[in-house]
Amino acid sequence: MAKLGTQVTSGTRRLLSAVALIGSATLLFTACSGGTPANTTPENSTEPETTVNEDLRNMLPERILESNTIVIGGTFDNPPVLYADETDGSKPAGTAYDMSVELGKLFGVEMDWRNTQWAGQLPGLDSGALDVAWGQATVTAEREKSLYDMIPHYLAPLAVLVQEGNPSGITSFETMCGATIGGAIGAIQEYYVGLANDEFCTPNGKPLIEYKSFTQAEEVALASGAIDGVIDTWPVLVGAAKTLSGVEAVKLSDADHFDTGLSGIVFSKDEPKLSTAFAAALQHMWDEGTYQQILADHDVPDATLERDQLVVNYLTGTPAGVRE
Repeated sequence: MAKLGTQVTSGTRRLLSAVALIGSATLLFTACSGGTPANTTPENSTEPETTVNEDLRNMLPERILESNTIVIGGTFDNPPVLYADETDGSKPAGTAYDMSVELGKLFGVEMDWRNTQWAGQLPGLDSGALDVAWGQATVTAEREKSLYDMIPHYLAPLAVLVQEGNPSGITSFETMCGATIGGAIGAIQEYYVGLANDEFCTPNGKPLIEYKSFTQAEEVALASGAIDGVIDTWPVLVGAAKTLSGVEAVKLSDADHFDTGLSGIVFSKDEPKLSTAFAAALQHMWDEGTYQQILADHDVPDATLERDQLVVNYLTGTPAGVRE
């Protein structure tokens, strides 16, 4: 969201894309379709540089050991989790990328990032074109149980970006009744808005929340008053508010009523060894303090999870590879 009446810089465009393409999963995994992962370049690969942890490496599937590469798909427009490097837009940066670098060192493999739009990530997992989807998915119990294995990596409660001074007075889903809220097409936040309408608005005779879908330019809609806010995760919107003028981020006080606030790494349930190895390696990074340091380096220490949350299917305890 650019300052009203000012030109949007290239760096700001990347940030606005993060708001347009919400940093969370779509409403239904099964609704995602299309999109072939874009070709990567050698610059997007992370090559192992330090001593390999053989115990962790040996947890990987045989085919990964043979190829010595883990292919990761994510959209490079979701700061601070994953975004295009400021000096080279073809390269990824962010907390997810930095964590992948450390994981690659521990495993002794290349972490090969593909700039892949959300619509292509889950089909990429299903087809085997991708080993991991990282950067856009929200952890939910339903998903853990029946669709994909997920590991939380980042605490990201929901928030709204509003005009400075919050003229609409939005502080929660409950106070959102009657407001027009922008968000990504098919994002899970649209589902939450529907739940809020059913729980807070309709029973109390209040006007419904209207959800408007965007792919871009919601900053124009917000500035003009066409929408009252943009819904996304707190870290993303705090970053937007710091970079742009005339807006502020407001954390939704009742967000946990609908949303776990957990951003997750996604794996196919057909390959439980991979997700199990990732979880063990992330816990190793937590023990060493590397995980916490990466988040602190990106100015999001509040996104840090506890060690026991860095496990496969944290919400439900569903074993890796199992569909319930």
